[in-house]
Amino acid sequence: MRRRIGLFGGSFDPFHLGHFLIARLAKEKFRLDEVVYLPCARSPLKSSQPIAPSLERLQWLKTGLAGEKWARVSSWEIMRPGLSYSVDTALCWRLKHPGAQLFWIMGSDQWKVLHQWKDHKKLSRIVHFLVFPRPNPPRPRTAVKMSVLPERFDISSTQIRQRLKQKLSIRGMVPPEIEKRIQVSRFYR
Repeated sequence: MRRRIGLFGGSFDPFHLGHFLIARLAKEKFRLDEVVYLPCARSPLKSSQPIAPSLERLQWLKTGLAGEKWARVSSWEIMRPGLSYSVDTALCWRLKHPGAQLFWIMGSDQWKVLHQWKDHKKLSRIVHFLVFPRPNPPRPRTAVKMSVLPERFDISSTQIRQRLKQKLSIRGMVPPEIEKRIQVSRFYR
């Protein structure tokens, strides 16, 4: 049987429980063998870059996912120079796992701007998109294969950064061990 691999790219600035729950739901609903978290170094479509350093975000993912046999964290996008393009990442995974079926996990906010992604049509031939709902439901602008995950998790990295800036609690939004590291690092103050 073909391996089914979920690729979950993002800034993870910071990693939170919504990221975990989305990936676990995708794994269960679409019978994925594993989900690979791919923190990006620099996103081509975001006006601002991540606040926390790349290696810190990578460590938060490893800490938050420790013990989850189905989840893997890759430093591939962080370690390569330049912008992080999903099509390049998907091509790399296709070469590493030629017989596998690849799924790209993304939020509906990114789904709405998929037509702006580099080589999005080529990417859609490599992966099947798994879209999780955000406050506004997805409206596809391009004809590519996709499935919508059935649940919505109202936690966002932006919301967490805003709460930290306002000196509000983020308890229950991030794993406890990551909450401690974030508080000590003071990246978002």
